Amino acid sequence: MGSPKFYVASPLGDRTAGPEALTQLVDAIRRRGIEAYLIPMVNFRGRRNDPEYDIYDFEVAEEIVDPENSHFVLSEVSPIESYRELKKIPRERTWMGWFSVNNSPDPRARYFRPSENCCSTFPPGFIPEVPAVPADFHLDSGINSGVLQTIREAKKRVGGANLGKAKAVATEAVSIAYAQRVVNSDINFFAQSFYGQGFVRQILGKDAPIITDPIRIVEVPNVQRARNVVLYNKVKSWSLIPDVMKLMPNVEFRAIEGMSYQQVVEALSTATVYLELGHLPGRDRMPREAAHFGTPVVCLARGAGYCWQDVPLPVNYRIGYREGWADQTAIALQRVLDDPSQAAIDQIDYRQWVAGERDRYETAIDQWLELALVR
Repeated sequence: MGSPKFYVASPLGDRTAGPEALTQLVDAIRRRGIEAYLIPMVNFRGRRNDPEYDIYDFEVAEEIVDPENSHFVLSEVSPIESYRELKKIPRERTWMGWFSVNNSPDPRARYFRPSENCCSTFPPGFIPEVPAVPADFHLDSGINSGVLQTIREAKKRVGGANLGKAKAVATEAVSIAYAQRVVNSDINFFAQSFYGQGFVRQILGKDAPIITDPIRIVEVPNVQRARNVVLYNKVKSWSLIPDVMKLMPNVEFRAIEGMSYQQVVEALSTATVYLELGHLPGRDRMPREAAHFGTPVVCLARGAGYCWQDVPLPVNYRIGYREGWADQTAIALQRVLDDPSQAAIDQIDYRQWVAGERDRYETAIDQWLELALVR
């Protein structure tokens, strides 16, 4: 029997957290002396990684050449892009990583919302004055996955069903049905977040070890921190940020938008506070990056932000997404703006948790490979 090889499907060319996490995975496997390659997802435009990821050790393979000794890893976002590899590798040597749960074509994942059945929103031993409530809304886990549901979902995803979009709807319906078939098969799972692990356990009835993605550390200029500046991610927070801004007219809100990674971390390192309002489909990097640079974080408890184990901030910096959330968010932000030094002290444990992610990642990779290589 030949030596094991790992092939990791990736949307090459995209510059987002997902492709970087997949590249980190290949790098981690190769550092252990095992062959590992990125393999392009079929319909994505890129054939090579974004140059920012050249800091990692990886190679790109166009196809799996030794299926009898190979393991295949794909993410949840579009299994149909990996149909060639899924045909070659048996299910027991196939792993799906849940990096961004709600970006899956499977409606069970797209509409999943966390509750205490998924993960705890409070730290151990904390007794809340107000009981936890599901973040956003929580749909029944028994979402219909029949043909009509699939067509309805396809229409939503392509933005309608007029004659000009008929082909797109049909293509999307096939993609959804294929994703459900793969998810329902006997493949293995791992999760980037406790939110993702909660989804796999609660909805799919399977287990998923945690393999998160440590943040990339870069040097930034040592410049004076801005005062009275709230930084936010426009992509994730755009729909809710106006509700907070109108309550704080004397505060400067700056959006992270269209920046290189270096520009993002420089902005995070100089803001007074980082605000996260998005429905996080996985353990987001920006709150962790802000914490690394000593910038206090205020987070709305949505998606992975609902799970204390994914965003272990003190409870008065994690705001429940219920009636009055905007007022509570403004109060939390003002607390930081009035006394940033105290907020930094309050969040020491969170910063230390972020600092420990690299070691936890290496341990998780070792444990996962021990599990994978016996299959």
